[in-house]
Amino acid sequence: MKNTPAFLLLLGAASLAHAEAPVPCASAAQIASVHDYYTNQRPGRPLPVPARAFGWPESVVASGLPVEQSFGAAATPALVREIWKTIDAWGEKTSVKLVLASGGQHTFAFPSLVPITQPQNANADLLDVYADGGKGVHTHISAPHVKAIYATDVPGKNAGQRTQAISFYNQDGSLALAVYAQIDGEKPDPAAIEGFKKTAAKIKALPRVCAPPT
Repeated sequence: MKNTPAFLLLLGAASLAHAEAPVPCASAAQIASVHDYYTNQRPGRPLPVPARAFGWPESVVASGLPVEQSFGAAATPALVREIWKTIDAWGEKTSVKLVLASGGQHTFAFPSLVPITQPQNANADLLDVYADGGKGVHTHISAPHVKAIYATDVPGKNAGQRTQAISFYNQDGSLALAVYAQIDGEKPDPAAIEGFKKTAAKIKALPRVCAPPT
């Protein structure tokens, strides 16, 4: 079949729309569910927990939090590297918790020192970050696959406790990797809390990837 210019134009527009589709954002009903979960059910839980409970991509939970508790920006490879540089500044001896998920159902959270950006390798698409001078975790982030970065700061069950994270999301809204400065009920490293504030401020200076919840 011979493709006409009009058909090619339509095909190109469809491909462009698909390529530029944002990560999933919460609907009004999902926003209400997220608010109820964190207010009445399990305050302060890390985001993979409600994402698994609801069966949603985690970015939906992040975008459904109250506006003062969550801010997400659309990501580019350059922005991924820039934001991780601000995480480097938390300090290579600063304790954090790294969180990742497999298939949205199997979540892994483990203590780590801050993974620090390594000199760029031949593949500029990969961001290499190593903890503890290379003796700790080695993380290789495919920067082009990260489509949104969120800073979330939710209150915990008890006064003064919070859960604070910088989360990197794939196109489908699934979690690629999150760096938690603190988790409700656990004793945080003060340096991580201070570092989180600066990284969150950097993200908040960018346009939102989802309309703010109302």
